[in-house]
Amino acid sequence: MPAVSYISILLVDDDKKEYLSTNRLVKRVTEPKCKLEWCSSFEKAKELIAQHSHDLYMIDYKLGEHSGMDLLRMVEPDKRPEPFILLTDVADRTIERQALKLGASDYLVKGAFDAELLSNSFNYSLGRKQAEAQRFEHLIELNQAKDEFISVASHQLRTPATGVKQYIGMLLDGMFGELTPTQEAVLLKAYDSNERQLRIVSDLLKVARVDAGKVILKEAETDMNKLLAEVASEESEIARKRGQKIKLKPASKPATAWVDKDTIRMVFENLIDNASKYSRRDTTIEVVVRVNKKSVVVKVIDQGVGIEEEDLSKLFEKFSRIHNPLSTQAGGSGLGLYWAKKVVDLHNGKIEVESSPGGGTTFLVHLPRLLYK
Repeated sequence: MPAVSYISILLVDDDKKEYLSTNRLVKRVTEPKCKLEWCSSFEKAKELIAQHSHDLYMIDYKLGEHSGMDLLRMVEPDKRPEPFILLTDVADRTIERQALKLGASDYLVKGAFDAELLSNSFNYSLGRKQAEAQRFEHLIELNQAKDEFISVASHQLRTPATGVKQYIGMLLDGMFGELTPTQEAVLLKAYDSNERQLRIVSDLLKVARVDAGKVILKEAETDMNKLLAEVASEESEIARKRGQKIKLKPASKPATAWVDKDTIRMVFENLIDNASKYSRRDTTIEVVVRVNKKSVVVKVIDQGVGIEEEDLSKLFEKFSRIHNPLSTQAGGSGLGLYWAKKVVDLHNGKIEVESSPGGGTTFLVHLPRLLYK
């Protein structure tokens, strides 16, 4: 005779009478077959839930000094495979909305449900979680397909664009005869447009590689004072053409971080170039290096147009472009900051931003000084 499969349920309620009453109803539920266990302690419930001890959780709204809402906030049901059902003494739409917003799958009023309604709630909650899991897997597959397409398309775009650059360069160098001023002006515009296309393709390739997990870091002790002096020197020429200055303030003591020098260099090239693009003429971009016990902190500070508070959370999203007075002029793919954050995350570091409209922007990059294993 085949074994009967049961759904294990944990009831979190500090009232034993409620447990006994609920258990009588659960025993009458035939689809799905259920086993109910009881926990009266808030702390013990947190421990059991953290262990994924049951297939479904029923949480009472009142739990002594705590509430069911407190428990839902801590365990984050929307990030877990098991459904949570909140139980209350009275119907309250506000509590119901809050519970569902926190990730509860259903909401029941004690004393107002029988075994049939309980069965429906169990099946609905379990089915909802299964549907969420399937949708999540589908989104992962779609994202992987998209990343593969971007990678392949980027490679295919790069080759002809590089060829166009070479041919335009040969024309500008006079290899096929002298150009008239008009011809030269037109070719320079074509060359600049082609350069922008190559930068976008390069951004797509970098993002495709980091999303696919193909960025392999070669970390080593790196003098960030020296590295940033090199980056600031290289970026100063571009800033000078925009009527700006770059000022480096190195740390007063050795600023050695454990990083992949080449990828971190590109992160700061991106941050400094962004600071320049979104700043007006006659302004200064500061690069400040400081050292604390566990990390090297680098600040890139501009006197630019700044960012609205509601837009700060969008900065590191893929293809995100924030509208501001200089955004049309600056251009870009909306991938640079997304890639930069991914690279800093790979280093077990952190990137933050502080800004206000018209008050400039500061990016803070925290990089580990030591190798953590």
